[in-house]
Amino acid sequence: MRTTGAAGGAASGGRSGGPAPVATGAERTSWSAVACLMGAGVVAAAQIGGAAAALPVLQDEFGLSPSTAAWYLSTVSALSAAGGVLLGWLGQTLGFGRQVRLGLLAIVVADLGGAAVDSLTGLLLARVGEGLGLVMVILAAPPLLAEVSGPAHRRLVAGGWGAYMPVGSGLAALLVPSAIGLVGWRGASVVDACLAAAVLLAVLRRVPPTGVRGRASVGGLLGALRSPSVVVIAVAFALYSAQYLAVVGLLPASLVADAGLSVAAAGLVGAVVFLVNAPANVLGAYLLHRGAPLRWVIPAGCAGMAVTVWGVLDPALPLGLRIASAMAFSFISGLVPSALFAGLAAVSAGTASAGAAIGLVTQGSGVGQLLGPPLVVAVGTALAPGAAQSAVLVGLAALVAVGAVALPRGERIA
Repeated sequence: MRTTGAAGGAASGGRSGGPAPVATGAERTSWSAVACLMGAGVVAAAQIGGAAAALPVLQDEFGLSPSTAAWYLSTVSALSAAGGVLLGWLGQTLGFGRQVRLGLLAIVVADLGGAAVDSLTGLLLARVGEGLGLVMVILAAPPLLAEVSGPAHRRLVAGGWGAYMPVGSGLAALLVPSAIGLVGWRGASVVDACLAAAVLLAVLRRVPPTGVRGRASVGGLLGALRSPSVVVIAVAFALYSAQYLAVVGLLPASLVADAGLSVAAAGLVGAVVFLVNAPANVLGAYLLHRGAPLRWVIPAGCAGMAVTVWGVLDPALPLGLRIASAMAFSFISGLVPSALFAGLAAVSAGTASAGAAIGLVTQGSGVGQLLGPPLVVAVGTALAPGAAQSAVLVGLAALVAVGAVALPRGERIA
């Protein structure tokens, strides 16, 4: 199911030694379409940061138990982990352009419905709608970005896509508390629906409506599952997501418990730490665009994570050093997803396996997000917080780096 040439391919990512241009029909990059799709990703990711910021208010109003609150937050990860590859595979039949539109529409409807509910059941149903819309957008946008990008900019655009998550979730975590203070959580939900509707209108105007479309063939699904590069990238993304969320996601609670920060101050620190991941995604995309190989960029990011994680998780260190280490960890780690997305585009974009490939990677990310934080907490409980937890995360970073070096050169799904 693959062809291998003398070129460097997905593993090398070199400008002169990279894969042959993806045959998607776009010779020039439509930057307006790229901007609209990036905006769709940011709006989708805002459903994660916004829900976390609104959770204390929702707990008070609806009497959410800790377990229910956890399920409310993890709905998106659960949807991705349970059915990412199948949803991505089936989405290719619908057409990636239509799937992005329907995903944004689902977010609009779910946000408006969530603002009107007065029961816990209604609130959870609205959350499922938000999660479904988010998954539809993040599954369809990467292959569609490859279709609207010219060969000269395809690695740059594919790598830059990774910034959607830290930008969307970080901005929502920063802005939603202020919006709730001004208009209440229901008003904030309506504002979010309006933003999603505005992006939907822009997508309707600027992004091609169909994209690559065809029947969801078993061959397309098997092509992704049999591709060594796709499988390695999916596993690497699972390990990366487990590390990142275990460190950054648990940071606010750790600062409250260990350093005595207020919940508001810790939440602000967490939001800023999320946001600093975005510039490194762009930096990674630029390095790939300039010819830096994936087998260099990914291990560099993993090495930075392995060095900085010790300062984040050690409760005995001064508060300022822990926060600085967290920001350094989040920044340098941004090199990894940008390179992984670029490698996935090089292997699968424009093929019948594109939907299944991004679905498999999304599913790996969801599994990592579900399992990473509990693993780190369990290690800290069984042994001691700090060194033991950092050692586990360093081991995961090393596995990601090894996977990057092991990526086949020049693979392209037939």
